[in-house]
Amino acid sequence: MLTTENDVKHLIIQKDIPFSNSKIEAFNKIIKHQFLLSRNLENRKQLKGALSEYVHIYNSIRPQLSLQGNTPEETYGGKQITFNNYKTHFAQ
Repeated sequence: MLTTENDVKHLIIQKDIPFSNSKIEAFNKIIKHQFLLSRNLENRKQLKGALSEYVHIYNSIRPQLSLQGNTPEETYGGKQITFNNYKTHFAQ
């Protein structure tokens, strides 16, 4: 049996570990499940075209609940976050 005198420290991803890749993994999951799996992409050229389109939609058109209704582009540009925007964007 292996024992240690040091306590085990519980770390939380995105809070205690700044180098975590969980944010990009979440983005990859959204792109894959909401955009790519529904398409029948047959080759790399089609995939590149679809990704270009979907990354633009994700960054510029699709409102994000985590950004209180802003798109990433709006938040990056300094637009104030207002949750009412989420309802408006979602309806559109």
